[in-house]
Amino acid sequence: MLKKILCISAAALALAVSLTACSTYLEKSGTYDVETGDRVKITVDAKAGYDITLEAPFVISKDDETILNGTFLYSEYLEEYKSAYEAEPTASLVDEGEKDGNEYFCYAVGDEYDYFVKVGDSNTAVILASTASEEEASAAFNSTVISLEE
Repeated sequence: MLKKILCISAAALALAVSLTACSTYLEKSGTYDVETGDRVKITVDAKAGYDITLEAPFVISKDDETILNGTFLYSEYLEEYKSAYEAEPTASLVDEGEKDGNEYFCYAVGDEYDYFVKVGDSNTAVILASTASEEEASAAFNSTVISLEE
């Protein structure tokens, strides 16, 4: 009887291990109810090694190293931030454009890279600040999807 129980236990354990080994998370998301009245979802590419904390302000990390620190603000303040960076003599525009239906711009000041994202069709903007290298910050930003939840 003991031999039968051990065989059943071993088979169950082998099945559990094989199911765990087969399951791969492709992405990880956090959904945030923002002061602006919007519900914003931040998704990272977990398959590429990114992780996100589920509290706000949030952290996007890779290999336990913080890459981006994120927070939310009213989108109406984006132009003020952009003007402030343009007026700062040590700031340089790194990138700007459209990604996943959101407009964004990124400035570098010293060793910090700050991404500002206007969440499409919302009152919300997201600031993603990084003291990692430009390449690491850019890769993390490009592996992140920001969307408005209905």
